[in-house]
Amino acid sequence: MKQRSLYLLLAAVLVVGLSAGPAAATSPHGRKPVPVYYLSLGTSLAAGVQADPATGESVVTDVSYPGIIAEALGKNIEKLHHVNLGCPGENSETFIEGGLCEYTHGSQLDEAVEFLREHGRSTGLITIDLGANDVLACIDGVDIDTACLSETIRQLGANLWHSLETLRAAAGPHVPIVGMNYYNPMLVFWFHDPNLATLAAILQAELNGVLLGVYTSAGSPVADVAAAFQSNNFMDTDMSGLPDNVELICAWTWMCTHGNIHPHDVGYGVIADAYLNVLPPIEISKPPWQPGRWKDHHPKWPKQNWGR
Repeated sequence: MKQRSLYLLLAAVLVVGLSAGPAAATSPHGRKPVPVYYLSLGTSLAAGVQADPATGESVVTDVSYPGIIAEALGKNIEKLHHVNLGCPGENSETFIEGGLCEYTHGSQLDEAVEFLREHGRSTGLITIDLGANDVLACIDGVDIDTACLSETIRQLGANLWHSLETLRAAAGPHVPIVGMNYYNPMLVFWFHDPNLATLAAILQAELNGVLLGVYTSAGSPVADVAAAFQSNNFMDTDMSGLPDNVELICAWTWMCTHGNIHPHDVGYGVIADAYLNVLPPIEISKPPWQPGRWKDHHPKWPKQNWGR
């Protein structure tokens, strides 16, 4: 009963949150609505990976946080075109160098740059998530390599800064680039040892601190996904026997049932809502080029990389 009530409450919150999007895109001088591109970049979260309920295997679904954002924006922007380049398994190095998903121009970053060269003047929004797969490489079961994490997070900061600078140069000064921090699937360590869950929260704060610093320095708003998932809240406010943050990880991701880090549909809605809370108005100030081959574009995802 309690879990059902939680889902009903979440559904109500999402309906309210998603109904209020940024201002509609309009062209100057009272002309007709212009085509607007929304470019989403990132990892399996951008691609919309979930666990197969029967096997637990990671599979790409038709639900993703960029898809939910696009649906919300489309209520106010008549000619919104969503281009999703997200790649399952992508980390901050492969984002730059390529090698996981197949892109015409090599890497996800190169593909995004080429897209922006063609459609930068009609692009109203870019969202990005990077970093989760970098740090997951330092975790094996319940074993956390803290030395690996420290070096990985340092390199992640440098790679993310390079990527944001490259995207800004291609997009120009006015296209919003919005990033996110991360929820903490490793809070399920609480079931093995509560002290491990506390350590995971400390390390997550280090990761999210670096992400916040890089995005802020680059002038990018940050969706506070960690706060939405109450990642640091170890209180048991409903007296369930579980800390609130562990309870939400179990409710909003596949981690507790299948050991799969990806969100359920509701979890993707929570991430989308965190983005919508910080999105600036979407505006197009110059006549755009006509929509081309980028409409409804997706990369080719090799199945072996769907694990993260």
